[in-house]
Amino acid sequence: MSSLIGEPFQALSYPVPTKTRHEAVNNHTYASYSRDFPSHATVTVQAEGLHIVDLSELHTVASHTCGSNVTFSGPASSRWRPEDDRRICTTYALVSSAPEVAVKNRDRTVWIMKQKILGGTLGKSDKREIVLPHKVARIYLDNKSSKILLVSSTGDISVADDELNIQSTLICPHEQKFLDVFFFPGTSCTFLPHHENPPDTVIVFCSSSDSTLLLSIVSITGKDITIVGKNQVSISHGVSGQKTEQHVIALSCSPCGVLSYINESHTLAAYQLEVNNPTVSVTQIGKTLALAQISRSNAHSFGRGMCLLSLGSSLVLLATMTGAPSSEISILLWDMRYGVVLASHSIPISSALAPSIKLGINMDLLLADAGQVLLTLCPANVSRTAPSTSESPYRSTVYIIPLDPGLKSTIAGAIGKTSATSEWLAPNSKAETLVDNDPRSKLLVDMANHLRHNEPHKADEAFFRWVKENTSASGPSSSNVLSISKPDGTSEALYGHGFVKELLGLFFAKEYAGNPQYSPRVLRHLIENRVVSAGMVEEGRLLTALKQHGDWESIMLAFNSVVDISEDEMISLAKALVDKQREPQTDPEAMDVDSNQGWTPTLSAYMLMCVSYPTSPAALRLAIRKHLPDAQDLILILELLDGWTVGGTEEYIRTLLKSVASNVAIEYRGGAAPPYDKTISFLQVLLDASFVSLLQFPPSHELLRNIMSHIEPEIGLHEHMGCLRGALEPFAKVQNRIVKERAEGTPRETPNEWRKRRKHQEQQIALGVGLYRLEELII
Repeated sequence: MSSLIGEPFQALSYPVPTKTRHEAVNNHTYASYSRDFPSHATVTVQAEGLHIVDLSELHTVASHTCGSNVTFSGPASSRWRPEDDRRICTTYALVSSAPEVAVKNRDRTVWIMKQKILGGTLGKSDKREIVLPHKVARIYLDNKSSKILLVSSTGDISVADDELNIQSTLICPHEQKFLDVFFFPGTSCTFLPHHENPPDTVIVFCSSSDSTLLLSIVSITGKDITIVGKNQVSISHGVSGQKTEQHVIALSCSPCGVLSYINESHTLAAYQLEVNNPTVSVTQIGKTLALAQISRSNAHSFGRGMCLLSLGSSLVLLATMTGAPSSEISILLWDMRYGVVLASHSIPISSALAPSIKLGINMDLLLADAGQVLLTLCPANVSRTAPSTSESPYRSTVYIIPLDPGLKSTIAGAIGKTSATSEWLAPNSKAETLVDNDPRSKLLVDMANHLRHNEPHKADEAFFRWVKENTSASGPSSSNVLSISKPDGTSEALYGHGFVKELLGLFFAKEYAGNPQYSPRVLRHLIENRVVSAGMVEEGRLLTALKQHGDWESIMLAFNSVVDISEDEMISLAKALVDKQREPQTDPEAMDVDSNQGWTPTLSAYMLMCVSYPTSPAALRLAIRKHLPDAQDLILILELLDGWTVGGTEEYIRTLLKSVASNVAIEYRGGAAPPYDKTISFLQVLLDASFVSLLQFPPSHELLRNIMSHIEPEIGLHEHMGCLRGALEPFAKVQNRIVKERAEGTPRETPNEWRKRRKHQEQQIALGVGLYRLEELII
């Protein structure tokens, strides 16, 4: 689950003051990132100062110490420009309070600090103070026009030059509860109408009022400020589906117009914004998701305990603090279009943050360089609750989270993620359940009573008696397409998803796990009818549940019928068989005391099914590294693969020629070994995952040389046979058509039909007009 999210690591840490001169401090640490200053982040620390950090080398390039009595109203921002053989770094800091700032100028003051940087040498810092006509909560440096945008918490917007000379201002007439504001370059905004001259910057201003999320979209071109459109979204979603007054506690927006939020009920929703002048349309993406396992402390505060970051398309990154007893920071990558978690990672709460759990932790996610996200964690309510001590026990922390830079929303990436997603979703109260007068619910109750009394054979009899009754009533068709009449007069598949899931829940329930008797008849019947999926079992581990009952026959049968067996579970069972094979063999003449021990397949038979089963190379590599780290275990599997690589291509060609001669598709290497191409694919993944371990284990060297001696001739043979591809292509197409017609039962062409078709072809050849010939007529 974590292949798309790398291991987060702590980059920065700063002490949090327990007392500040101005108490209204939202966050004790802010981080900002500007595309104009690549690989550098500007960190704003309350009651300390500003730090410009090189993210590539994790060291501070420049610092501006401001004093313990200075607080900031928002994150500072920096830009740099070259000058001769050095560069000048300019930082704009939003000052909330300071000893030299008058009370009337609080939250309206900006400090411009310039510093020359020559290599690792810092020049003298120059600071100027500018008082603006309105309060400022966010500052944005426009790289295209070199303008500076200033936004207040009430929605006022100003355009200024690099010296903060105001050029134009848009005053918002209505008081709003500020949530967040997002700035995007106009060329990257795909939710705007196509225009030859896009705006320099687009601003999405978000506020709230009475369980409603208010959206205002503004475009900036030069010094012109234009309101593009406004709209609102209801945020009154609850787990129960009933509307109650809610507040947004996490919010994010992307340049493609995907807006996502979480409300107080921990409901996650996403919407697509589309600007159609003069209106803004809002369309929901996917379904509204009720989240679980999230800490509910301080859930009413924006940014408290969780935060969101839109990554483009329908991908959203969620950072949240989970509830007790784990109490850790979980990073979840959601695809809102399909409602699944693509990847997840957890960060243990450090000792510096542990005292802040009860107080709450403010969180913020920030997209930095490609493939990097900054996560800022700050203790909340410290200045109001902490004792007056000389040294604060609280610290704010900045983590760097590596991400796959090629992240995309695809259905292929969402497939197989349902089971991992279910643990993060609250139970759906609207989920389909069987009503009391449904005959299937009566069957489930009957079977549960038998299993509770340790009578699995009676449970089997009740089930097959019920199947026979419905089969005879529905006709002789296949049982997996049979239907059953419901009490409301409608019909439903005999083996519906919910019914089969409840059946599996009966057999794998923990309360029956200790029963000495176990009958696999019902399970095998369901598996044979292809109505079982691994996702129907808790955590999606169907094979593990069967192994706990010693039902290896059903496990082997599942490889032919279940389509979503995970690579991790598959290799974990292979490890169990490897351990069993490496156990010292008992004396064959000794008395077999445990005569009730079930059948266990050989490692060869099990690996035959594993190699033949469709897998993902990346997931298979992770599973091999996790469960088979020991080279001695790998030797047993390599020996099997070595035997399966002998004569693979030759046998395939022989089988193919038989198929051509008989015009019938023949499955080659039937039962004795897996298909040769799948054998080579599995071998390649295994070597990619553990080649270094095998090289460090001398007994494997001879085996690796044998495998190489088998494969090298096959490579040469494939290269020579590639020359025949063009010449044999027409014959291959005819052969495939004939085999397909026979498989589909297409009526064979009669001699008369063949003669007519042949005569028509001869006439076309005589005319000299082919399919791709061009005739030119000159008059």
